Amino acid sequence: MDKPAANRERARSVTLRDVAKAAGTSSMTVSNVLNNRRGEVSEELSERVRRVAAELGYRPHVSARRLRTRRHMAISVALVDPSPAFLSDPLTAEMLAGLTAVLSAENYSTVLQGIAPKDVESAPFLRSNETDGICLILSGPPAQRALMMRRAASVGQPILVIQETVPDDITDAASVCLDDRRGARTIAARVASPSVRRVAMLVPAQEWPAIHRRARGIREGLRDAGSAATLDTLVCENEGLDASQAALAAYVAENGAPDLLIGGNDQMAIAGMKYLQGSGLRVPDDVQVFGFNGLSFSRYVTPELTTVLSPAHRLGETVGKAMLHRLADGAFRFREQVIPVELVMRGTTRQ
Repeated sequence: MDKPAANRERARSVTLRDVAKAAGTSSMTVSNVLNNRRGEVSEELSERVRRVAAELGYRPHVSARRLRTRRHMAISVALVDPSPAFLSDPLTAEMLAGLTAVLSAENYSTVLQGIAPKDVESAPFLRSNETDGICLILSGPPAQRALMMRRAASVGQPILVIQETVPDDITDAASVCLDDRRGARTIAARVASPSVRRVAMLVPAQEWPAIHRRARGIREGLRDAGSAATLDTLVCENEGLDASQAALAAYVAENGAPDLLIGGNDQMAIAGMKYLQGSGLRVPDDVQVFGFNGLSFSRYVTPELTTVLSPAHRLGETVGKAMLHRLADGAFRFREQVIPVELVMRGTTRQ
């Protein structure tokens, strides 16, 4: 037998008991360490177990673990989005990075499914039962989103909904949201003044609950500040640069430039700012601009974008930890958790 084949055969034959014997500890301790359940295990012993496992070429037997725990060791993540390039959205990508990091640390795989709104009823995770839990990221009208959650609940797995409120009749479920509404109210309170009379907000035609909360927060904040300003929502065909600029151009042609422009997310805010600058308007002297999400690219424009910082990675981590807790203890520890956001003042607003 050649050396590579011999090494593969040896790796297949190494067991937890072999690792435990070589490390001078018990099989249970080895299992706890390799599955990140160290408990009272010292750092020294943990490091020794991992080193020995690597030296022996130990690989966990996933099928055996599934039989032992009666779990699939997989979580379904279903995202309803009309765009086939849904993973290109930076907030989604950052959130998924946090989620998968938490799940993979406990040896759970992630089954990611992008679903067009018209294909919701035929979504694969609704037709099979090969995961242990379902995470939902939904778009569309409220009634459609509620229907999707109820259809997911019929599968019989725990559900964790991201950026959405769970209907009262769905019991084995929880939600994790960013505090978009409060972030929007903070924007309104910051800019409310007699000089701000018209506020425009770029929003995508596809309905997202987070965007709805942001628009609602702006209106509430302006009202509470006693501002006479009105909020005009500019519906864009999609969240791209061309669609955002086309909607803003039509608005400016009819109404003139707004005093304040808000993007439903940073991408739309930057698209709007570029249009304003290309039209000879100064940012922030003529028009102030705000965005949402606060991801790194918002600093790659001139001036740097003032934005509401949304901790997307933390959002994903919180979702993953909540799902793992539910699978371990049989119940979610909360019904809804709201993660704070922060307004970061930069160059597109008057300080």
